[in-house]
Amino acid sequence: MAESGIILAGGFATRLRPLSYTKPKPLFPVLGRPVLDWVIEKVAEVTEPVISARYLSNIIKNYVAARWGDRVRVIEEDKPLGDGGAVINVVKSLGLRGPIIVANGDVFTDLSVKSLWEYHKRSGAAVTIALIEVPPDEISRFGIAVLDERGHIKRFVEKPREPIGSNLANAGFYIFEPEAVKEFPESNSGEVKIAKHIIPRLMEKFDIYGYIHRGLWFDIGTYNDYLKANFAALDNCKFCSPEVPGVKIIPPVYMGEGVVIGPGSVIGPYAVIGARSKLGPYVRVKESVLMEGVVAEAGAYIYRSIVGEGVVLGKWVRLIEAVVADGVYVKDEVYVGRGAAVGPNREVEQDVKDGEILP
Repeated sequence: MAESGIILAGGFATRLRPLSYTKPKPLFPVLGRPVLDWVIEKVAEVTEPVISARYLSNIIKNYVAARWGDRVRVIEEDKPLGDGGAVINVVKSLGLRGPIIVANGDVFTDLSVKSLWEYHKRSGAAVTIALIEVPPDEISRFGIAVLDERGHIKRFVEKPREPIGSNLANAGFYIFEPEAVKEFPESNSGEVKIAKHIIPRLMEKFDIYGYIHRGLWFDIGTYNDYLKANFAALDNCKFCSPEVPGVKIIPPVYMGEGVVIGPGSVIGPYAVIGARSKLGPYVRVKESVLMEGVVAEAGAYIYRSIVGEGVVLGKWVRLIEAVVADGVYVKDEVYVGRGAAVGPNREVEQDVKDGEILP
């Protein structure tokens, strides 16, 4: 089996700001559970997970200690190393000598790491990369692999600007045999990237195979992708049709523990209500994610928005395609418009115009 499964959780998540100012991306919840938990469970199918963290690493360490105890270790980066440099750092820190699995800690997927591992061993490859089909018009967002009939990667292009005859994208899960790990470059001079620096170097010496995953896969790196991940999880959820007396539920809807909703409210479709949230009467929530401990007072209207932990929305507040970060208080009757974003731990007394950013 693999000696270790390195989960990469060190990124800055700049595209998710202002939400990510107080919450590292791997701790963004999907159906009330951090994405990191979903990835840990996948990696644990095969080996012991180890997390590499840097940005807001104390928050990640504290969460992992409370949730997973000593079953999962966290290795902190002392400076930005890039995803490849983070792998090298863990390998050196722990003295790893066997095969390793590497997984991005900010991907929501139903990929089976066990199946990936079994495919890797059958192929006899030194390196295997999990791949996922993406729309042809989105290939410029990803590393794209071109396979031959045996599943061998003939060509790998990072974020191609024009079609290359494939729409198989890097899914952020890798397996490296020890002989491949020995060829990793040194990380002494700047950041090392897996797709840019490690994979091209290994392709010169080894056969690299692609494992095509046909299932759920979402990189939650943008607001829209984060919502899509939650909506896809709702579509595949077996317990997302709750019943609340006096409340109209339009499935699919996820509700965490301790949620209270007032009479006359309408929730769903595609609504995620985090644990211990309290929604007053006549609240409307549709196509939105509310994280833990959100309070929405009477008549609040929330459509296609993301609401951070501990946010308080006053009476008749309206959020339309907006983002409100942790700890914000939005006063009565305030409108937060399309494309607007409100930074953490602040009070909002006046309307936030469409597209306006309050850092």
